[in-house]
Amino acid sequence: MRKRFDVGSRLSEPTYGLGSVIAVEDAYTRIDFDEHGIKKFLTSLARLEHSSEPAPAGARKRKRKTAARKKTTKAKTTKAKTTKAKTTKATDAAMVKAKTAVKAKQAAKAKVKTAKTKKAKETVAKSA
Repeated sequence: MRKRFDVGSRLSEPTYGLGSVIAVEDAYTRIDFDEHGIKKFLTSLARLEHSSEPAPAGARKRKRKTAARKKTTKAKTTKAKTTKAKTTKATDAAMVKAKTAVKAKQAAKAKVKTAKTKKAKETVAKSA
């Protein structure tokens, strides 16, 4: 037996309770439940029963919550850009300083290595 529901008819489902059919597709039925919102069911598997109980009076739809829009003024925007520019300059300066320190350290290591190599060569030349 194939279940068939009309748009607008009232139904009862064991988990979600009472609701109204809002769409009937090929194999699916969309139901707007009084207390649980819209749900989509595979019609052949759903345990839906016709109900004679009317839709609740005064039931209003809940609107989706949206993020409040931020109001920005030119002064705030300019200040933010200036702060960002200062931060960028400071970060760039710190990076240059760090790179310079790394290069100096590498140069010092190379000097020590060169000195050791020269000393080793001199030792070998003296013993030969």
